Amino acid sequence: MTDDKINIGLIGYGYWGINLLRNIVQHGASGRVVVCDIDPDRLRAVQSVYINLETTTDPVADIWLNEEIDAVVIATPTSTHYRLVKEALLHGKHVLAEKPLATSVAEVEELISIAAARGLILMVDHIYLYNPVVRQLKKYITEDFLGRINYIDATRINLGIYQDDVNVLWDLACHDISIINYLIDERPQSARAIGKLNFNSKVEDLAYLFLEYRSGLLIQINDSWASPVKIRKMIIGGEKKMIIYDDIESTNKLVIYDYVNNNAPDPTKSRLIDYRLGDITIPKYEITEPLSNVIAEFYDCVRTGRTPLSDGVNALDTIRILERAEHSLRSNSAKIPVDGSIYHHLLLQ
Repeated sequence: MTDDKINIGLIGYGYWGINLLRNIVQHGASGRVVVCDIDPDRLRAVQSVYINLETTTDPVADIWLNEEIDAVVIATPTSTHYRLVKEALLHGKHVLAEKPLATSVAEVEELISIAAARGLILMVDHIYLYNPVVRQLKKYITEDFLGRINYIDATRINLGIYQDDVNVLWDLACHDISIINYLIDERPQSARAIGKLNFNSKVEDLAYLFLEYRSGLLIQINDSWASPVKIRKMIIGGEKKMIIYDDIESTNKLVIYDYVNNNAPDPTKSRLIDYRLGDITIPKYEITEPLSNVIAEFYDCVRTGRTPLSDGVNALDTIRILERAEHSLRSNSAKIPVDGSIYHHLLLQ
């Protein structure tokens, strides 16, 4: 780093790379920025917007072996993440990678080990952990505002964008799993996934993931690339209150519902439980761009050595669940232990 500026190499200028570069350029701590992509047309698009930025199709000469580059931001297809992150770490670069960090627990554990041995920051772009609305949700749960959490129902559906290297769980459920792991200190005991294979893309474009916890908490995650409408909604049911987080809403993203239940005698049943909604509250929350918060966190951690919220261990928790969900899909939707070895489960079959 020179003059407290951080020199960045961005690898990948696709759908998400465009947003990352905008936030990198806007951040005051950004120094030299080199954008790398194998597609010359994308690099010409970079130069048409950011006239003074350097571009390259050669990551080896211009990023890996460039001693001026302090950190690398990776925004490439999921199947390339492990190789590129490892290469960056082995060349002494701090890394911020698009989610998911890799596609197996073994790969993530190796990346964590390499980063730790070299004293480097390894961070994954779990963007919702830096969303002020999700942080407000965390506060509600930590302060026991909702009471004991009984269930979480998450829906993340839309039409496209299809991935050709991973299924819909790795693309979309990754977000909800990272949010839930942030909100809930407990980790699931088992995972079960049901999916529908798209015969053109050869990956599941529709899937349901069920997570069960020792405490009795039940979580359902519904993901689809094949929906005519876009929905980003999470319902959290607590003993005291229920809350809906709707990320599509422009203003009222959080709605809190009070409710009461009364036990009423009934001659045909042992008892009749009557649920009634009470007051509805729409709370205020801070408004900042989550991706800007991600870049700010990454830069601060590079400068200070502080561990980021979405570090390699945080990524590992998410990948472990996704790996089990993937195995469930390949095992006729069997229930797979999350806190044990997949291979131990295979021996029991």
